[in-house]
Amino acid sequence: MIPLSSRNKKIIGGVSLSIILIYIVVSFFSYNQSVLIKTYQGESHLEEEKQNGSFDTTLLAEVNREDFTVDSDYGYQLKGSYLKVSNEQFPLTVIMVHGVTHDRWRMMRYAQIYLKNGIDVVLYDHRKHGLSGGNEVSFSYFESRDLEKIVQWTKQKKPSDIIAAHGESLGAATVCSHSGINETTHSVNFYISDCAFSDTKNLLVLRAKEDFGMPNIGFVDTTSLLAKIRAGFYFADASPIKGIRQSKVPVLFIHGKADTYIPMEMSQELYDAKSQGAKFIWFVDKAEHARSITTAPVEYEKKVMNYIHTMMTQLLSKQNLPI
Repeated sequence: MIPLSSRNKKIIGGVSLSIILIYIVVSFFSYNQSVLIKTYQGESHLEEEKQNGSFDTTLLAEVNREDFTVDSDYGYQLKGSYLKVSNEQFPLTVIMVHGVTHDRWRMMRYAQIYLKNGIDVVLYDHRKHGLSGGNEVSFSYFESRDLEKIVQWTKQKKPSDIIAAHGESLGAATVCSHSGINETTHSVNFYISDCAFSDTKNLLVLRAKEDFGMPNIGFVDTTSLLAKIRAGFYFADASPIKGIRQSKVPVLFIHGKADTYIPMEMSQELYDAKSQGAKFIWFVDKAEHARSITTAPVEYEKKVMNYIHTMMTQLLSKQNLPI
C-alpha cells in the first residue's frame, strides 16, 4: 500500500470534515422542520374553524361543553373538551385525534357526524399544539401515550361507555400506534384511521425528497439520532405499523386516492399488516390529504355510521345489552 502524502491526508481530512458538517447542518435543519415544526401553539382555532364553515356551529351550541385538563406523563398538560349530547343514542364516546399544526377544533368536521347521531365526543390538543404543553412533535410516539391518558380520563367520565378513537393524519398515526398499547390497557374498543402514515422514517424520507429535493443518503437517520438526543425518541420508535401488527380490535382505514402528502399505499400497508381482529379499508376517489370528508361528505358519514352500527351491535351483543 502506497503511504498517503501529508497533502493528501489534509485533503481527505478536509473532505471528511466537510461531509460531517454538512450532515450536522442538514440534521438540525430537518429536526427543526419536523420535530420542531411550527404548530401555532398557544392559540385556539375554534373561531377560525367556525369562520371557515367546516362544521355546523349549531351543534356546538346544543351540547354541554366541559373543558378539562389532563397531566401527561411527560411533564406538561393536555387540554381538551368533552361534548355531551342531550339526546344520547349510544353508550359510546368517540375521542377525536387531530393532525399536525391543527388543534382539537379541526376535528369538529368529523365530530359533527357523531354529535348529530347522539354520540358524545372528546376532543383534545396534542402536545405542542393548541393549548396543550410540550415542546416537540414525536410522530405518534409520545402522542399515543398521551392518548392513553385522554382515554383514561374519558373512562372515568363515562365508565359504562364503549370507547372509540378517530384520528386524522398524525392523529390517525397516533391511534394506530395506540392500538398496540391498547393490547395491554384494553381501553379502546375500536378505531378509525383517516390518512395515517405507516412509518415515520419512510414518511420523512419521502417528504425530504418531495419538499426539499434531499436524497436518501442517511440524513433522516442522523436527524433521528438528534431527535433521540434532544427529544427522547428515535424515528423508529414512532412506527404506527408496529402498533397495528399487535392490534386485535377493529380498525377502519380511510385514505384519499389523490393524497400526495401521505400516499394511500401507507394505509394499505397498515391494513395488510393487521393480522388480528376485524379490519376495513376505504379509498376515496379524488380526495387529497385529509380531504376525504370534504370530498365525499355524504358517503363518509354513511361509511362511518355503518361501521359504528356494526361495532356497537357486536359489542353490545357480547355484553347482553339492548341494541
